[in-house]
Amino acid sequence: MSKNGFWVPAQIDDGEIKYSYEPHSVILLKGTPYVYCRYCGLVFLRNELTSWCIKMGCNNKYHPQFREMVHKFTFRG
Repeated sequence: MSKNGFWVPAQIDDGEIKYSYEPHSVILLKGTPYVYCRYCGLVFLRNELTSWCIKMGCNNKYHPQFREMVHKFTFRG
C-alpha cells in the first residue's frame, strides 16, 4: 500500500493479508499510449480484467474475488 508516496505493508490479520482499498497513482508510460500505477505497476490496458483491477485499487490481488476474476477473464472457453 502507499501512504503519501511511500510504500507501507498491507494489513495482516491472523497471518493473512487482508484486502483494503488503496487508490492507484497513475503516470504515463513513456513512448506508449498507456498509463500505469507507480505503486503496484498495473498497466492500464483496455480489457475487462484491468477495469476490475482499477476499481479494486492497488491491493486488488488481496481481494477475495481476485482468483475468480482472473480465471473468468483469462480462461474463456
